[in-house]
Amino acid sequence: MQAIDLVFEGGGAKGMVFVGALEELFGAGKYGFGRLLGTSAGAITAVSLAAGLTPEMMLASLAEKDAQGKSVFEGFLGAPAPFDADAIHHSAIRKLLGELNMPFVPDVAEEKIDDWIARRLADNERGRHLYSFVERGGWFSADPFVVWMERKLNEVEIDGKPRLLGASTLGQFFAATNVEMTLVAADTTWSRMLLLNHRTAPDLPVVWAARMSMSVPLLWQEVEWQAAWGPYYTWNPAPERLEPNDIAGHVVVDGGLLSNFPISLFLADREDVAAVVGPPEHQNVLGLLIDEALPVPNCPPKPVSDKSSSFTNLRTFQRLSRLLNTATGASDNMAIAAFARHVVRLPAGGYSTTQFDMTDEERDVLVEAGRQTMRTFLADQTVFEGTREIGAGDFAPTAESTWMANDAAGTILQR
Repeated sequence: MQAIDLVFEGGGAKGMVFVGALEELFGAGKYGFGRLLGTSAGAITAVSLAAGLTPEMMLASLAEKDAQGKSVFEGFLGAPAPFDADAIHHSAIRKLLGELNMPFVPDVAEEKIDDWIARRLADNERGRHLYSFVERGGWFSADPFVVWMERKLNEVEIDGKPRLLGASTLGQFFAATNVEMTLVAADTTWSRMLLLNHRTAPDLPVVWAARMSMSVPLLWQEVEWQAAWGPYYTWNPAPERLEPNDIAGHVVVDGGLLSNFPISLFLADREDVAAVVGPPEHQNVLGLLIDEALPVPNCPPKPVSDKSSSFTNLRTFQRLSRLLNTATGASDNMAIAAFARHVVRLPAGGYSTTQFDMTDEERDVLVEAGRQTMRTFLADQTVFEGTREIGAGDFAPTAESTWMANDAAGTILQR
């Protein structure tokens, strides 16, 4: 069995296409996985694989329903928890109300009116979303995701016994699985990419590493790095070693903010890169890319519904999302073009990042599109060149691609 270092792009709900692709990739028993690297939805896929979930188990998870018969993934867009009285009183919204002077209203009375309005907003469901957006950087809470991820990691069995990985740190997770796994996040306080694994953040809970990586800015609440999670280690070129950095209190969001598809980290053979993401022990490197430009075959028509009130349909969110996609896509698109031989473009046209409420039919055709695309890729060896280098692994990097990857990976480590 040939091991493949796998890179998973971020893409929210569209990441369900990975499951079909992995079913086809591992189905014949020819390939297994080595190192894993993922951002956002790709991070969730990487954690699941590393923990021991098979593609078949992942497919069963995609079909899970809650007590109301809805997909459990709809709950990922969770309502924010209530704000306490102190948080409301010291909020930016309360401060803004205090700065809006009411003519002919005494200051004492105006204070009481402002407090009343602030409390009413916080007690209202939509108002609580507004508080979450302003105070915590995201319209939705992802608390249901953390609960779900912990449950899935606790359900995985080895030798008939649950592995109980839900509460494990990245260090403990590696000790239990022996899988080199790195999740990508973005530290907005530090203005730097975080590459989260057992080397760089050994005391960080694995579910919170995934939670950080999938935290789409403005959509989900930001995550504040807790002191209990220990330091974050970065490579210091002078002594040539990883050194700790205290980032307690730093705000962390989706890694796609800086790079949604850093495949060069696995194609490089630099010492400093290996010290962070692990040494390249296998010839093969393959990146799974979610391509919105490719239509999904047999995609069912969208049902007519009024979702005009949804936050994700607001022009402000869509405008900011396009800006983020443009900013991050520039460097990623260059990497995709440079390393095209190592990239499988999985179709996701017509699906959105936040489409967690997709129907069973919509999900099934998306997963099947992943299967078909990977089947074609494996039959051709590469969908772009259609050739195979003699004596090389199926997806082994060339000397030229390694040189380009070394240059790109060095830049990533400095972000």
